[in-house]
Amino acid sequence: MSRTVQAPTGARFDDEEVRTAKGTQSLGLVPILVWEDHEAMAAHYGAQGLLDMADGTSLRVSFQSIARRFKAAEKSDDEIANAQIAYRPGKRAAGVSTPESRAARSARAAVEKTGNSEAITALLDKISRGEISAEDLAQLTS
Repeated sequence: MSRTVQAPTGARFDDEEVRTAKGTQSLGLVPILVWEDHEAMAAHYGAQGLLDMADGTSLRVSFQSIARRFKAAEKSDDEIANAQIAYRPGKRAAGVSTPESRAARSARAAVEKTGNSEAITALLDKISRGEISAEDLAQLTS
């Protein structure tokens, strides 16, 4: 896809192949934002953004994640590029794993693997409405 979005001052976009399904499936070339000027980067993210970044995931990993999610959702390169520009680092939130957080992580992974968020959402909706019982789930997972 062609891209019309321009990188912020002090940065550029590199076209890079991203993969999903543990590296076995290529999603093709996608734009990845690369910073070339640390002062421009600091101005873009602000002091708190830089501190949050220092205690979190690298920008490249975050941008690759954005690219994978958007590509799986059939978004354009411009939409991928805009999402990377708009991204702001968050603070790392170390917490206890809960059944809800594990289920949410599995749902995200299922969407990434299948690229079909509608089907995953429909399945989870059927479970939450009781249309698929605990016994049905036990049979599916045994």
